Order: sequence, then structure tokens, then C-alpha cells
Amino acid sequence: MANRGHWQEALTREAAIRSGLVLYGNTRDLFWSGAGSDYLTLAELLVRRLAGFTIRATWDDADGLRFADEREARRWDEVVERRLAAPTIGTDYDVGDRQASNSAPPRKIDLLETLEQYRLILAEPRERPLLVLDWSHLLVTQPAHPDAQERGWLLRLGKALAGEPLQRIDSDSLQRRGLLVLLAASLGSVPPILYQSEPRVRLLSVPMPTSDERKAFFERHRDDLQVEAVRTAPGGPILPAKAGAATIAELTDQQTTADLRQIVALSKHVAVGLRPDRLVDLYRLGEQRSPWEDLSEEKLQHVRETLRQRVVGQDVAVESVATMIVRAWLGLAGLQHSARRAKPKGTLFFVGPTGVGKTELAKACAEFLFGDDSACQRFDMSEYNHEHSDQRLVGAPPGYVGFEDGGQLTNAVTARPFSLLLFDEIEKAHGRVLDKFLQILEDGRLTDGRGETAWFSETVIVFTSNIGASDWKGGDGDYDRHFREAVEHHFKNELKRPELLNRLGDNIVVFQPVVADDTRRDILARKLQPLHDHLQERWGVGLRLDDEVTRWLVSRSRTEHGGRGLLNAVERDLVNPLAGFLFGSHAKLRRGRSVVAGLAEGAVRFELVDD
Repeated sequence: MANRGHWQEALTREAAIRSGLVLYGNTRDLFWSGAGSDYLTLAELLVRRLAGFTIRATWDDADGLRFADEREARRWDEVVERRLAAPTIGTDYDVGDRQASNSAPPRKIDLLETLEQYRLILAEPRERPLLVLDWSHLLVTQPAHPDAQERGWLLRLGKALAGEPLQRIDSDSLQRRGLLVLLAASLGSVPPILYQSEPRVRLLSVPMPTSDERKAFFERHRDDLQVEAVRTAPGGPILPAKAGAATIAELTDQQTTADLRQIVALSKHVAVGLRPDRLVDLYRLGEQRSPWEDLSEEKLQHVRETLRQRVVGQDVAVESVATMIVRAWLGLAGLQHSARRAKPKGTLFFVGPTGVGKTELAKACAEFLFGDDSACQRFDMSEYNHEHSDQRLVGAPPGYVGFEDGGQLTNAVTARPFSLLLFDEIEKAHGRVLDKFLQILEDGRLTDGRGETAWFSETVIVFTSNIGASDWKGGDGDYDRHFREAVEHHFKNELKRPELLNRLGDNIVVFQPVVADDTRRDILARKLQPLHDHLQERWGVGLRLDDEVTRWLVSRSRTEHGGRGLLNAVERDLVNPLAGFLFGSHAKLRRGRSVVAGLAEGAVRFELVDD
């Protein structure tokens, strides 16, 4: 059956012994006919390829009943008319050359009548009918609770699968059996009553095209596929067409044949030929220009200095982020796992005390890569601490409230595929939510409740956590080892999910505590810059703090709270009294003046002076 792997072998085997089959999964795809450039729907493929049936028919609610050819349509009618008139044993008919005739025109009859006629054909001793019910996932509104009309055709379908009241088991009857096939997009849309505890019915999943099948597709249509020549290296030799087909086949994992067809069509409509990876990204993400490709070698040479302008005292963390960015720019991200490059561009786990710059470094990375720190899409994982919180990420399943809205995470990535995803305080998320990250980190994709796939291949994933911060006692212990062991213990012993820890690998980045006075003064100066800018923009006045005030503010902050402790001290001891001073001096504020802050009697005092 057109080289579709192991599932079609199971289909041929089960078709010979079962009364019914339920095919679900990739049932709406196109399937190569085995000749030229012809592709078939699954229903048509079954009718053409399943052998040994005397009458082959397909039904759906739009077109009604259709037959493989005119002779089989007449044969169906003759058996139905004869059995309705006098249900006696019929005679054998010469089927003839079925491939020589065109398919018969469809008949607009409903499902109830179709099933009744199928049962009549099934009772004919010399007949072996095949009936394919296409689009069956649209027949029942609530599969677990069908209404009265739906129960009517389910009853007839069940009786057709069960067969006649009197059945003989002998060598002849074992060879003659009709087959009823239901094609559904998902198993959840098929009423369970049809197949549960029913040995006559077998469930078969129709998989996505394999790597070899995708490769064969692009080799078959390489004349229509317009992509940039694939070279072994800059200036190196061009790879043969088969190698190019293998490259794009690897990039299209979990894509249907219909997707592959659209990719070939897209290649003919872009202005210039794209590289295979850019063509696939354009199809998946809808973005032709990649911020990753806009990065220049010159800009990357200064990545560490750029990040340190926003994050102070975390040289090891900055080095880890810089290495990740360079690796992704060179196209080396995830290549040790697969050539598909479907994984996120980078994955980092930031762990350390509060206020040491974990979130700030993530925002700095997003600004460097994507031009704006709003490309850092933050998810507070404390909001996902319940068992069913995973539905907020990927959306509710069909039939539930909010199904049409999709998921918060999948929607965010679809709307902005080039972004940094920050999952803050990951240790507070429920374990079931964390299971979603296994697929993201392994396959680079996630399917929402609507069946739409979000791709993470152009994103950077950053997790932050305070695991181990409350247990650190200071002293001469190994600081880095303490936090790494705390993370390992949490995932292995508390969450019982060591597989997620394995996905993170050596990408756990420990942030150092902010205790040195010089570092804290540097952080304070950076945190005060927005205040300087606001005063200058609003009233045109400057703000001057002497060294004594700066040292005093630093001493007033709690070191265990890191940079956040400095912000608290600034708000309490500087901004609040400054607000009162500015309000009282509002009429005197004008360009050319500055507010000077000094220390007197254990508090900051202000005066307005001319520059």
C-alpha cells in the first residue's frame, strides 16, 4: 500500500479477519498511489488496495454512497432488491475487470439507509462487501453521550458488525467476511461503545509519513521544489538532489504529505529560492526574515559586554548565555540529538537566590536577540500549580469550555515564534504541567486542544528557580554544588521526573549572591537611571547623589534579597521622601535646576539648586 510502513501491513491482516476497523490519526492526509504524481485520499486508497472484496463502497454525509465502479453499483442494487423481495440464497456474479470502469456517481442516501442495505449485502452468502464511512468523526456530537438519532444508526452499525443471528464457523465462512471501516481524525470522536469489549473491531492508528517517505516525496517532486542549493560548506561543492531531499525531509518531521505539498507550492511562490530550513520555517511560522540571521559576527563579538550592561556580578551566567547564543547562530543547537533542528535554539535553567539577576539576564538576552525585551514572554509558574493547569498552557480539549481559545503558551508562540520564553519559579508548577516541557524540549513542538501545532524551534527556553536558596547556610560550603544538588533532588525525589532533569543536561546555571559592596553600588547606579531619566523628561531637572548617600542606601538594603533588596531600600529611603520634596517644590521645578540629595540625621535630605 504505497510504502506506508508497518501500519498498512496490520491493516491488510486485520481486514481479513475483522468485521470492523476504526482508523484514526492522520486520516485526512494524502497517500501516494504508487504511480507518477497521483495521490489519493485514505478512503480511495482503501477501496483501491484492499483485495478480495466483491463490492466496494464509500459513504459520507456530504456525497452519500459512492461505488468503485458501475458494475459494483449494479451488483449492490441487484442484491438489495432481491433480498428485499425474497431473502433467499443468491447466485454468484462475475465481477469483471473492476479497474477498467470509472467510479459510479454518488447516491444521496442517509447513513441509516446505507447501513440497512449493507446488512442485506452482508447476508448474501457469496458477497464480501467493503463499506468505508468517511469523516465519521463528524457524525456524533458527544461520542460518550449520543442522542436518540445517533443511537439509531449506532445500533444498526453494531448489528452490522455482529452479523447474522445464526452463524456457521467453517473453512468457507472463515474466508468470507464483509468489512466496515470508520475513518476518524481522532479516536476521541468515535463512540467508545462501538469498539470497547468488541473483538470484531480493531483500532488502527494512521501515522505521519516516515523519514524515508518524506525523502521519497521530495525526490519525486524535486523538479518543482525551488530551494537554494545545498552546499557542504561555504564555497564547497553542491550536494546532489537526493542529499537535498534528505535535508528537507529531516526538517519536516511530523508533517503530513499535505504539508509537504504546500511546502513545494510555497517554494514556487517566494521571490527567491530559500534554504530548505528557511523554507520550512516560512511555512510553519509565517515569518520569512529570521532575527537569528540578522545577528552579525561583529555584534556577537560584543555579546558579553552587552549583557553585562544590564546584569552585574554574574560573569558565569553571562558566559553561559553568550555561549548558547553563539552556538545557535552557528546552527549547532541540538545537532548532537538530531539533524532536524526542531529543538529550541537554547535551553537554560537559572537557579539562585532572589534578586540576583535571573529575570534581568533573560530580558537582556531577549533584547539582544530579538531587538526588544518584550520578546521575553514570561509565564509565572505559580499560577500553574494545579493538576489541570496544563489545559491553560495548551487549551481545553474539544467539548470543554474555552476550547476555541487555545492555550496561553501555544498561542503566545504562534503569535511570536521568535521569542524567549521565561518560565519563572518553575518549581511551583504541578508535575503534570512539567510533562508538557518534555515534548517541547525533545521535539520542539506542542499541539493545543484544537489540534493546532505550535513550533518552538526558533525560541529560547529559560527556567528560573529559587530551589535551594532557603537551605543555604553560607560559610565555606560549595555554593554551586549546593544548588545543583538541590535541583537534582527536587526533580528526582519530589517531582519524580528525572527525565526532565535529563533534558536540561548541563544547562543549569547557578547565580552568585550579590554581597560585594562595589557590585551592589554598581547595581544601585543602574537601578537609579530610570529615576534620573524621569525627572529630566518630566521637569527638566537633574538628580545628584553624593557617595555618602549611595553608601548609606547600600547599607540599608538586605543582602539576602540581592538586587531586589536594593530596590526596596531605594523606594523606602529615597523615592518616598523625594516624592514629598518634589510635591512641595513643584512650582520651582524647571529646566536648569537639579535636586541634590545629602545625608543628615540618618535620613536623606533634598535641596533644589541651579546648575
